[in-house]
Amino acid sequence: MRQAGKYVKDFPKVEIPTEHFCPGCAQGKMPNKAFPPTETRATEPFELIHSDLKSFPINSYHKFQYAIVFFDNYSSHAWTINLKTKDTALHATKHFLAMVETQYKTVVQGWMSDAGGEFKSKAFISMLTERGIKILQSIPHAHQQNGRAERIIRTLMEKAESMRLQACPPQSWWEFTLDHATHVYNRTPIHCLSWHTPSEWLSRNRPSVDHLRVLSCGAYVFIPAEVRTNKLAPKSELMTYLGSHPGGKGWIFMRGPNNVIFSTTQAIFNESIFPKCPKSLVRVPNTRLQSPAPEPQKCAGENCHCPLPIGDEPESYPEHPVPSGSKGKAPEPAGREIARKGWGWKTGDEVPSGPRSFQSLHLPNSTQNSSAHRSRAGLEGFPNP
Repeated sequence: MRQAGKYVKDFPKVEIPTEHFCPGCAQGKMPNKAFPPTETRATEPFELIHSDLKSFPINSYHKFQYAIVFFDNYSSHAWTINLKTKDTALHATKHFLAMVETQYKTVVQGWMSDAGGEFKSKAFISMLTERGIKILQSIPHAHQQNGRAERIIRTLMEKAESMRLQACPPQSWWEFTLDHATHVYNRTPIHCLSWHTPSEWLSRNRPSVDHLRVLSCGAYVFIPAEVRTNKLAPKSELMTYLGSHPGGKGWIFMRGPNNVIFSTTQAIFNESIFPKCPKSLVRVPNTRLQSPAPEPQKCAGENCHCPLPIGDEPESYPEHPVPSGSKGKAPEPAGREIARKGWGWKTGDEVPSGPRSFQSLHLPNSTQNSSAHRSRAGLEGFPNP
């Protein structure tokens, strides 16, 4: 406004007050300011738990539609529980609090959540207050104040959807992909923990990942004798891997064609195929099946004779007729063309003589007994037609 009079014709003189409040500007230009990150962090496990609810557009395999997430502020450890309705969040929270008291011999001190209806019910608030838990809730529609829970949900969903879209399972299997993503996340090094894993930071034990496999990959699963159709039925079937068994040392699979959950401890995995994809996708490179390629042998110079593969020689070679009017020029033998395709010359075949016959060549001692080298030497000595 101060410079408008210099560059705009017939612009009126306007006095701009130093202190002025513009209601129209406040209504039309007010932005949503960024929320600064929280610098404080819990000093012991379960001092502060962040929680939030995630809804899904379709029901899962077991008819779940929601998932509640619990996030420990100290160790960054995450837990997910699948729900069929929102009101079951109360029972899921009770089970989580009981698990903390039994498994970790401690109690939850603080609870942070948004202002959703499932966290503001009288039953939910009374359950926390009776246990002496401090309740912290974000302001309505200010989801950034519960940013830890929002961020862990995004992290888990990105992991779960990346694995699901690669392996082509149906969308209703999101409960398996979410559980597997949570299991993998808790065993992944994190920068804020000095590259320790949340599982180690919480339990002080370094976790093992030897049991992990590629989600929804194919595996030949052993079928017990009492489950087989008869004694002539195959002893294993190709199934789809869904994750680790929650109650023991084993895995869970989806058995076709009726999509039945199958648990076992014996399976042979092929992590490069995905049975649910229209065409099996090959993962290149594969972290478990890949073997290092051999180093290529360098071969250069006139006296260097690269070995030919042995074992693919044909039983006989077609005769090469001498064309009329060749004036005594030796035609190129048919075996020479075949040798260019990677075939060798049989040891018993007759090698024609020429300016560079077999007898006139000097081969290295290591190749004196190689029929492939002798054939190659005889072929290269033929004169061109």
